[in-house]
Amino acid sequence: MRKFFIIYASVFALIWTGYGLFAVITGKPSANLILGYGIAFSIVIFAASWFSYWLMGHYKKIDKMAKDVLARK
Repeated sequence: MRKFFIIYASVFALIWTGYGLFAVITGKPSANLILGYGIAFSIVIFAASWFSYWLMGHYKKIDKMAKDVLARK
């Protein structure tokens, strides 16, 4: 599952950052703004992917602990 998160985040980060760099190179209007948005989007999507993976790991631990507690009764 983690591999999916990394690939998914990398593809979208590459698209947005690449488009921002393309805009800067070709001199489009608001090119720096587009590049900044692409970099910010990349940071946010990597952070969200990492947090999601971390949260799923903790859910598994809590589910295991709940299963142990319920099995004792």
